[in-house]
Amino acid sequence: MNFRNIRISAAIIALVYIAIQSFQWYVFDQFTTPSSAAEELQQGNHPLHLVRSSLMLGAMFGLMYIRYVICSLAAVSYRFWATLAFICYFVFFMLEVLLRSTELFYTQIQLPKLALKTNANELQAIVDKFQTLQSIQSALYFPLILAGTCSYAILFFLFPAGKQKINRLIKFVLGVDLLRSVWRLSSDYFGVQWLQGNFYDQIYLPLVVITFGSISIWLLKVKDERLA
Repeated sequence: MNFRNIRISAAIIALVYIAIQSFQWYVFDQFTTPSSAAEELQQGNHPLHLVRSSLMLGAMFGLMYIRYVICSLAAVSYRFWATLAFICYFVFFMLEVLLRSTELFYTQIQLPKLALKTNANELQAIVDKFQTLQSIQSALYFPLILAGTCSYAILFFLFPAGKQKINRLIKFVLGVDLLRSVWRLSSDYFGVQWLQGNFYDQIYLPLVVITFGSISIWLLKVKDERLA
């Protein structure tokens, strides 16, 4: 497979990711906010949530492929920095797969099954495990987001718009990704109150559509400088 076909396949995967994220948005919209941890535990075992989590887990491998293609294009002129950006994103990818696998196979499948077989006294112990895992997940998202932030920041400077005007598109995407990551770090971990609230959740899907739609267009339009 030549690299042009690799770019096209990555562009298609970016569009598929938009569809998966749209489905996830739809699933979340079908459920009311759980009133307790026990209700949230059982809600996660719903078939729609299981499909959602399975798709999102698989999507992480697609995102890794897209990032590989982007870093490969950057490596033509900046091999060291592109490699570093890829390593940072690989850390992001590994943590994301670890967290999503734990969520799907343990908190959404195994724990709800155990909860159905236990009495009221034992149920609280299972709910406690569920809440502990949520706390661990939240803590692990800090290095995950930080690794992604480093990757976005490095790549932002590796696509000069002077070489190809279409690079303005990928710089826009990387800039948005960088701002999103800083927003999440600031609101979730550094306690910046004016960035907290549900506004980020409301704009999450539109940002996914804009950024991954732009990535798809860029991958189809950018010239492979290795052929120049």
